[in-house]
Amino acid sequence: MLRSVLAFVLAIALPLASAAEDMPGDPNRLRIEDASGKTIAVFTVQQLQSDFEQQTYDTRTPWTHEHETIVYRGPLLESVLKRTGLANAADLKIIAYDDFVSEIHMDEIRSYKPILAIERKCSDKDGSTCSPGKDFRPISMTEKGPIFIVWPFDQLPASYVPARNSIWVFFPVILRSAQ
Repeated sequence: MLRSVLAFVLAIALPLASAAEDMPGDPNRLRIEDASGKTIAVFTVQQLQSDFEQQTYDTRTPWTHEHETIVYRGPLLESVLKRTGLANAADLKIIAYDDFVSEIHMDEIRSYKPILAIERKCSDKDGSTCSPGKDFRPISMTEKGPIFIVWPFDQLPASYVPARNSIWVFFPVILRSAQ
């Protein structure tokens, strides 16, 4: 009887453990991997804010109205890649918390300088408020955060919309060298 119970428990536990290993991770952490999937570094949202110079983009997105912009702030994606040694990769595979996968060419990253947006400016217009003395707040999951790859929309070629909308990755959790 004990062997039967043990066999049953193992039959259930092993697939669950294997499935847990395949889960992309915590949306508040960004894992950087080499092409084999080996973890090079892990950054929390707080580390992305404190350990890197912050850039601010007042930009449209493919989903905002023509004259509507949102002010985002976060480190340059290229800066994070340089720190982890992936800046020389030809392509980058981005895996999101919801299992969405996108491939971005490094020449696009160098040319258009996307940011890993981790904050957005508070606005009375959209009903968001900040803590006293703060101009920015974290990006919620419903706003495509806590990390959102944001591009300077008006600098992108017109052919990118909608053809390359997949480069705007919501809640990325893994950046992996594709080579």
